[in-house]
Amino acid sequence: MNKRNIILLICAAVLAIGCVLLVLWKTKVIFNKSDIQVDMFAVKDTATVTRVFMADMHENTVLLTKTAEGWMLWDTIPVIAGKMESLLSTMQNLRVQQPASKNSIDNINRMMAAGAIKVEIYENAPLFTLFKKGFFVKERCTLTYYMGPATQSNTSNYAILEGREEMPCIVYIPGFRGFVTPRYSPFAEDWISHKLFDTKLTRIQEVAVTDYEHPEQSFRIEKAGARFFHLYNGQNQQVMQYDTSKVINYLSDFRNRNYESLATEIEPDKRDSIIRSSLFKTIKLTDVNGKTNMLALYHMDSELDYYDENGNHIDDVEFLYNRDRCYATLNGDKRKLYIVQYYHFDRILQPFSYFVGAAPAHSYTLEEIK
Repeated sequence: MNKRNIILLICAAVLAIGCVLLVLWKTKVIFNKSDIQVDMFAVKDTATVTRVFMADMHENTVLLTKTAEGWMLWDTIPVIAGKMESLLSTMQNLRVQQPASKNSIDNINRMMAAGAIKVEIYENAPLFTLFKKGFFVKERCTLTYYMGPATQSNTSNYAILEGREEMPCIVYIPGFRGFVTPRYSPFAEDWISHKLFDTKLTRIQEVAVTDYEHPEQSFRIEKAGARFFHLYNGQNQQVMQYDTSKVINYLSDFRNRNYESLATEIEPDKRDSIIRSSLFKTIKLTDVNGKTNMLALYHMDSELDYYDENGNHIDDVEFLYNRDRCYATLNGDKRKLYIVQYYHFDRILQPFSYFVGAAPAHSYTLEEIK
């Protein structure tokens, strides 16, 4: 081997070793092991975050995944958008206030063992970057830490970065007076969106309402084209005279229709009994893409007794049911029983008679709708 080849071989070896050392340094395997960086808990760019996994010490877990349709819980359940934005903002702005004092480490570790939340953050990230160019980009876990309880001042939290367990830190968000533990909830119910209907007027193809107690009040509204709607009665007969402004207002109310809570404390037998015997109305909405949502509504027994002005107990069936709330199921899933408030749903629980009046039928253009 001539001298030139030996020099080239040595240069190649040095370059390879340099690249390996650079990768190890970038991935924090070597160097700066004991240093504290103020942003070492922070995500630099939340746009690259693809998944967030959180778990507490009591086997409660959530997996939040970024999809084409938005953030989902366990890949299928939409999450509350504002809550997800708050979490991502927290992850980006989290800063180290100071390392914990040596005298407090044992006490902090005991608190962390009892109440810490493990946080795994996944990003589309390169294995390493050279000259501002990323190499071997793929989804990988880029950050893992344990978010602990609030400090005594309630303005910061204890936290431990994985790989630096010997160095608990106090973390906070600059400009925010409070602790961040509630933003790292490992409970699935805290993330699930409460929306039952959220469809714009211009995206509605059809709404069909079936009233089981008063069949004559059933109806169907159909988008007949780009410019107008048709109203049909419970016998599927087209109605020519109706208040078209009420139809437009009615269809406009299928935005942000949310449930109050899940009826999680009801025993399965009681839930099955409600579903079998208390159905009073269904609302089926189909959008212009053919996607259907059907809400079935069930009476909730009243917890109150009602009396007339003479003090006589009222036994009318109207007063047997809760006048503020009812139960609901969505799309035939009878495993989940929702509690909804009439205050938020009354506007889409209108009977057929609500639309029928002396006003002549009118074709609303999209310009008028807007």
